[in-house]
Amino acid sequence: MTEQAADLVAMAMDYPFSRPDHSFLFADGAVRTLAVERVDATLARWGAAPMAERTAVLAYGANAAPERLRRKFAGHAPGMVFPVLGARLFDFDIVYACHYSSYGALPATLAPSPGTVVEVAVTYLDPAQLARMHETELPSQNYVFGRLEKITLRPDGLAELDAVHSYWTAYGYFADDSGPVALSAVAAEGRRFAAAAQRAMQIRALAQLAPGRDLHHFIHENIADPGLRRRRGLALRAKARPFDHPHCELLAG
Repeated sequence: MTEQAADLVAMAMDYPFSRPDHSFLFADGAVRTLAVERVDATLARWGAAPMAERTAVLAYGANAAPERLRRKFAGHAPGMVFPVLGARLFDFDIVYACHYSSYGALPATLAPSPGTVVEVAVTYLDPAQLARMHETELPSQNYVFGRLEKITLRPDGLAELDAVHSYWTAYGYFADDSGPVALSAVAAEGRRFAAAAQRAMQIRALAQLAPGRDLHHFIHENIADPGLRRRRGLALRAKARPFDHPHCELLAG
């Protein structure tokens, strides 16, 4: 395997990527300190839209990670500024979806989990930023976008929310006989599901889809060959469980 291929595999295995353990301002590709109680004043200093003109969008996987946000917004006009607030989401967990990302990871999605409190983030996006996020999330048809209602979400320093916009799986989440599998990299209290790291989940998928194949070559095949990646995702869906939160409104995807 070439060095470049090894780097791509390492990126896939790093999902859901490193993120700060505090709220921050994402500004021109950099992580900036953010005092949440003065967020509108901070946005005004950057010449950015106030919170009242932004959509709160749940971020529970790569969308909370500065590394991935830089990639998503690379090449766009300077002034790409938005808050990313830490938050606690009640009665849900973050679990593995039944598809592969374009960079070879088994990505995350939401699953209802009564009694669980999971650590997530909320991105507050202006219309242009939300349009760009749609461009990165929806064309693959792996996710849909909508509004989750009758929830409890507590963003840092702001009032509790009973609804939020979010992306979630179009095809269901990975499940075995014991149920969904949570991301061990995402902290939660009262977790009901078994949890696993990305590497462990890749090994499980390998055993199901290509037993005996070298793990790193298996992952690189998924990155390099979109057709094979899609076929393997379809095979994973044989045991998928649908996203079944009853109080949601589908808006796109």
